[in-house]
Amino acid sequence: MPHYRITGVWSDPITLEARDIVQNQSAFLIELCPQDPATDATSLRLPEITGSIQVDAAMTLRARCLNGTGMLAVVRGF
Repeated sequence: MPHYRITGVWSDPITLEARDIVQNQSAFLIELCPQDPATDATSLRLPEITGSIQVDAAMTLRARCLNGTGMLAVVRGF
């Protein structure tokens, strides 16, 4: 399971496969954006600790942590 350290600036692209689950494993809100360049208007926020989302198709996204440094995990192939 890949882990990504997420800071207050948009991350490098994170590649996801169909059916991957993206989990927020930190105590801070993490914002995800499937658009490049990333923008506030097209972002989705994952709540602290238990926030997660599953993607239907392969894609790339960027992430940033709104209140410090966070940890994002990708669970492959469910």
